[in-house]
Amino acid sequence: MMYNNPITVVSGLPRSGTSLLMQMLFAGGMEIYSDQKRPADENNPRGYYEHETVKNLHKNASFLQEVQGKAVKIISSHLMYLPQSFQYNILFLRRNLDEIILSQNIMLEKLNAKVDNENPEEIKKEFLRHLHAVHLWLQQQENVRFIYVDHSSIINEPGRTAEYITEFLQIDLDIPKMTAVVDLSLYRTKSR
Repeated sequence: MMYNNPITVVSGLPRSGTSLLMQMLFAGGMEIYSDQKRPADENNPRGYYEHETVKNLHKNASFLQEVQGKAVKIISSHLMYLPQSFQYNILFLRRNLDEIILSQNIMLEKLNAKVDNENPEEIKKEFLRHLHAVHLWLQQQENVRFIYVDHSSIINEPGRTAEYITEFLQIDLDIPKMTAVVDLSLYRTKSR
């Protein structure tokens, strides 16, 4: 087991603020694992901070050797494929589910993709089931430390949230630079 150089994982549901948190870590001075292949667009004007190889984590996790000591974005549905051979510090984003669904639908509409407006309550129930399963999994992993980071806290108290994150990670990041990343004009999908 290689527990001496943890991998920082930024995770959450799609549209929960994972790209924003990756931007904060990068601005603070943390090295990130990103190939920038997915360009910035109107849904994420500052980019997605993803790496293509992460999508195949369920088939091949060998890339994680390169990620030790860095931050990587891994969507919540892929977390359970993380191998036991590494130590992970997981920052799990939580966001109002109505905002997530609205943001996802807006993005799908812009991409001319199918939008399921029929059953928002069923989608919420499915998200809640998934989040519960992920929480149980997180608690059971001996090689995982995790905290929840609320999207609303990033928006409303970016400085305090940056301090909370750096204390958890036990690394020295530039908190003012992390805080400066938060642009309230980009918080466009708010729950009613």
